[in-house]
Amino acid sequence: MNRTENNFYAACKYWLTVIFMAVFALYITGNTLASTVYQTHNSLQQTVKQYLIDNYADQYDLTFKFGRLDKRLRLKKCKSTLQIFTTSNKAPIGSTSIGIRCEIPNWKVRLPVHVRAYTDVIVAKHPIARGEMITKQQLSFVRHDVGRYHAGVFTDINNLIGMIAKRSIRNTAVITAQMVKPRLLVTRGEMITIIAEGNGLKIRTAGKALMDGKHGQVISIVNNRSGRKLSGEVVARSTVRVKM
Repeated sequence: MNRTENNFYAACKYWLTVIFMAVFALYITGNTLASTVYQTHNSLQQTVKQYLIDNYADQYDLTFKFGRLDKRLRLKKCKSTLQIFTTSNKAPIGSTSIGIRCEIPNWKVRLPVHVRAYTDVIVAKHPIARGEMITKQQLSFVRHDVGRYHAGVFTDINNLIGMIAKRSIRNTAVITAQMVKPRLLVTRGEMITIIAEGNGLKIRTAGKALMDGKHGQVISIVNNRSGRKLSGEVVARSTVRVKM
């Protein structure tokens, strides 16, 4: 290879390097400009993630998997504080979407996200037969993603004790609200004790229930002595409290 050819290849290498550096500089400048002018999708995800952590991390161990936004979506960079909005009062758990709103300039968008929320939920320690009253000895805790159970799960044993199984519940099954019902403490037509309270007085008398009643439910009753129809709160087995 002679000196002329060497000079030619050196010149080509030089200009290729110059062109490459120029293109690279334009690429970096373009990306920087775009990130300055437009709201990045990553910043939207971080806003949603922080909202979920701030509002639900004290109740659950959270993990997130965001769905993809259309790459062609370009939102002008928000000059005000990004605001979260939702369409439900329920905790955004499971497959959902969470809205982000900007006031300056005015735009809004919804981000698809799958939120896994882990906490200790109540499961059946032993098989529970249909119609059986649930006791503390039948229950235990296991950590689960509550987003898998749309019917609602129990996390407080006291809310389950005394409930009646609406169907057979297998061993280790997570107990949901659809599996149980409150136990009747009063049945229609049965003789009951009426506790009348007021002005520091407490009077007990006999009566009859005119309807079924669960704990805390207000039902219609009749006072056997006076024949008067009354409304009272079911407070215990065959016991109704009436305010005077």
